[in-house]
Amino acid sequence: MNTAILIIVTIAVFMAARWAKQKQNQAREMQESLKKSEELSRQQAEQLKDHNDRDRQLIQKANDALFIFDQKDGALLEVNRQAEDLLGYTQGEVTNLTFKVLFSREHRQRLLRMISTVIKDGHADTSGIKFRRKDGSQFIGEIKARSGRIGNRKIVYGNFRDVTQTTNLQLELERHNLHLTLLNQISHRVAEGHNLPHTLEIILDEVIKSFNISGGGIFLLEQRGTEMKLALHRNIPEDVVEDLNQMKPGEGLAGKVVETARHRHSTNLQKDHRRTSSAVRTDNWRAFLAVPFIAEEEALGVLFIFDRGHKVFNREDIRLTQAIGRQLGPLLKSAELFDELQWQHRINFASLRELERSRSTLRDNLDQLEQHHRTLQGLNQMKSAFLSLASHELRTPLTTILSGAEFLQSQTEELLGDNEKRALNVIIRASQRLNHIVDDLLDAARLEAKTLYIARESFNPITMINELITEYKPSYQANKIILELQEFPDDTVIRGDAHHLKRALGRLLENAIKFTQEGDMVHIAGRTLQQEKVVGLTGELNAFSESFFDGALAESYLQISISDSGIGIKKEDQLRIFDKFQEVGDISTHSTSQAQFGGKGVGLGLTLAKGIIETHDGLVWVESAGVDQGSCFSALLPLANPNEERYVLG
Repeated sequence: MNTAILIIVTIAVFMAARWAKQKQNQAREMQESLKKSEELSRQQAEQLKDHNDRDRQLIQKANDALFIFDQKDGALLEVNRQAEDLLGYTQGEVTNLTFKVLFSREHRQRLLRMISTVIKDGHADTSGIKFRRKDGSQFIGEIKARSGRIGNRKIVYGNFRDVTQTTNLQLELERHNLHLTLLNQISHRVAEGHNLPHTLEIILDEVIKSFNISGGGIFLLEQRGTEMKLALHRNIPEDVVEDLNQMKPGEGLAGKVVETARHRHSTNLQKDHRRTSSAVRTDNWRAFLAVPFIAEEEALGVLFIFDRGHKVFNREDIRLTQAIGRQLGPLLKSAELFDELQWQHRINFASLRELERSRSTLRDNLDQLEQHHRTLQGLNQMKSAFLSLASHELRTPLTTILSGAEFLQSQTEELLGDNEKRALNVIIRASQRLNHIVDDLLDAARLEAKTLYIARESFNPITMINELITEYKPSYQANKIILELQEFPDDTVIRGDAHHLKRALGRLLENAIKFTQEGDMVHIAGRTLQQEKVVGLTGELNAFSESFFDGALAESYLQISISDSGIGIKKEDQLRIFDKFQEVGDISTHSTSQAQFGGKGVGLGLTLAKGIIETHDGLVWVESAGVDQGSCFSALLPLANPNEERYVLG
């Protein structure tokens, strides 16, 4: 009995051990399977990251302006550098804008309809959309959009480009073609017309339709040229018709055309003293053009057209209507019409061929211009990338040198001799100077790339000016220069980045101190200017920044001027000193010292000041009577608008 129990127990133990070993093997296999799954997930995540990085590079380096936004909430997710350059905004600014800022109401509706089509059909194209840039200028764009996905998010992506020149050229060509077509149509009508009233009626309708104007009419002469009859008219009220029928040759613009056989036109009949009809003024006629029907140098009638809007008849319009008048004159006499029409047809055909050749030449020139533009843009990007890369690469070893030298100075003060201390001080000062240059290079690269962060805070500039005076006190006192703050408004408010503006104005003050002799004076003054006064300065200051006067101006500005009695600036150098790496004089005298008289830096101080002030929608310029006549640097900054609205994409 005991033996049987022992056997059973032994078997049970054996089975339990075998079962435990199987479980261990299964657990080991599961762990290995889990490791393989984790490794596969890691590889897939790396592949996904590589794909995303590659896609982002493709977007940023694309030649066209690209965009991506969310289908669900309309949030703009990303634009590339080309889109930023075309619109004049940084990506951070663009993604915070509404369609209301970039498009007018009409074009917003067109854009929304296109987006609906993209969501429905997967793709859509449109052209003729007017975009509004940051500086207020507009361009005509062509958009191609597609629907897609990024993960679980449905998106709309595509590209847009500036087709303003192409569109304007096409419109101009279409206008010329319409004029030529109208001349050809009238030529055929005249050649085929046997019923004179019906022929004139058709011609008048075609002229009004072609010019897209309010109306017009035809005067015919009767009683051997002593009477004028309004034979045909379109869109003219009866009381005006009655008034016009009272007109005699020599009266009003149309009467003068009969008398002189020469055209007459007016941009605004409401203010034209040559107008004799009061009914025309009541009916709000403005633009007016009248040409004679001439046959054998004799006026037989008058064709006139008018518009109640603000249309202006240009030289081409006048030439076209004169050509119509010349064709209709012979019709009234029914003589020598065929030869005249044949000649006109040959002229029209030659004009069409010449127009086509001009169009082909213009297209080739546009292609070459675009190619040159892309080349210059690439070179400029390479230059900016080099500046940014060089600055970043210099910063790390420079920081190591400066921190190491400062550490040695603090730890070994008592162990070093005078010569060693002077050498260590030289290392620290040189490192600090180099660090200043690297900071300037980085700021220049950020300004050019439009990536320099600019805060938008309201502050009183008088506080900033007082801080500058305190900060530069050692410099001007060391040179025995008298610094005087003259009249300055104390109730003004600027909206911008006080830190960057202080640095910009500091560069102007530093420049004045460096180029002023010992014992001389530097003045700081401020005044407010209204928009009308600023507009009046366009002729004097436009050379310093054309874009400033091209954009929308603020209601009022603060002018901060820093003047000195120093060495002055030649007239030919006053624009050049604001260019990057441009310094006047011998390069051997260059120095980044804030105190050394006449020392010249790397040529970035005034460039950075100009860039920061212009980033705040401002303007900087210099005035100097010449060498040894002193200089006055001025900055114009818009004052804060209490009613300013900020648009956020919602």
